[in-house]
Amino acid sequence: MPEEPQPDPVPADEPLPHPAEPLQIDTPVIDVQGLRHKAAAHARGPNKGTRSEPKIDSADARDFAREDEEALDAIEKFEKSLNRQLPG
Repeated sequence: MPEEPQPDPVPADEPLPHPAEPLQIDTPVIDVQGLRHKAAAHARGPNKGTRSEPKIDSADARDFAREDEEALDAIEKFEKSLNRQLPG
């Protein structure tokens, strides 16, 4: 299929910038910082020397135990499916 000739580009009113010049793009700037809460310095407490360590309560431990058992069951089923597939 032969290519159709393209029309000549319409010359712009302004010449293109020199490649070494950065393009100037006018975009609106939204100050997002003004939308957020700014805590005052006097409202913050010092955190130097404090250490926070995660603690697992008994409900989390039960969840982990249930997940462990489910994982062991999945491994057992996987091993059984492998044994069925392998000749032996």
